[in-house]
Amino acid sequence: MDQAVMNSQEQRLQQEIIADAQKKAERILAKAQADRERALKRMQKDLDARREERLAEVEREIAAHERHLRNGLSMERRRRWLAMREQSIQKLFAETLQQAEDSSGKLREESLCFLAEEALAQLGPGTYKVNFAPCDAHLVNEAWLQERSKQALGEEGGDCRFELVPDAELKAGICFEAADQSRIFDNTLPGRLKLLQSELRNILASAGE
Repeated sequence: MDQAVMNSQEQRLQQEIIADAQKKAERILAKAQADRERALKRMQKDLDARREERLAEVEREIAAHERHLRNGLSMERRRRWLAMREQSIQKLFAETLQQAEDSSGKLREESLCFLAEEALAQLGPGTYKVNFAPCDAHLVNEAWLQERSKQALGEEGGDCRFELVPDAELKAGICFEAADQSRIFDNTLPGRLKLLQSELRNILASAGE
């Protein structure tokens, strides 16, 4: 084989080696590029996920803050409403108490009759200490109480006995307490208004829910 042929074969071999190396290099570069793109995509995906997570966290924080503000405002409104409601109740019953204390004549007598008969109807026959306002002493006596007991209890009312106790602290109404202290019916005006205040508060609370 002459020198020219040998040189030609060596050149082809070199070219093949170079071509093969180039192909391998291109594959390596292509793989590196693909790996890089995948890494970039993963990084971008992670960044997007973190951003979304942070946005969601911020939204939760804002929502919690808004709820706190709303609850605070709601509690403050309710506190003010309760205060105004209580002021109105106290004013109403103070006026009612004053009107009752200032009442006189037939209206006061009818009211006292009703209160006494209501109490006796609930208590039944027995011996009672009777507290009443001194200004009603002209009306509240043994005969008057016997009449009230008969109106409330019929024939059983004749078994009732009474101890009369004018009470300087009372301005209106009447209170019956059993001699053995086992039963009491407070039909004084302050006692009735206290019960009515509780009932009115419950009604207003239910209406406000």
